[in-house]
Amino acid sequence: MQFSASALALLGAFAVAQANEVFFGCSRTMVSSYNTTNPYMSYGLCAETCRTGKGSCGKPTAMALSDQVCHCGKLPDQNDLVDEALCNTPCPGYGMDTCGGPNTFTVFSI
Repeated sequence: MQFSASALALLGAFAVAQANEVFFGCSRTMVSSYNTTNPYMSYGLCAETCRTGKGSCGKPTAMALSDQVCHCGKLPDQNDLVDEALCNTPCPGYGMDTCGGPNTFTVFSI
């Protein structure tokens, strides 16, 4: 299978964008300056939302997912982290990603 140069560039840009998020942990809290709900939520959609959205506290340093909701804000305190196994709900937009769990958030630094 051959790909056009533009398709390869797009794939390369996607890979670079995804490399900017660093898994922080599973947390019971999230300091959110703004959030959005989308029935197709995924890591990529949340990252794009936090990078391009307008928050009340400037550029967010974290994104957190909880089911269909993407939160953009500050990283939670390390003391708020819980067992990563509690963040086990598949994201509705891409089931290979996890979007938190019962009363938990999957958190990434961005």
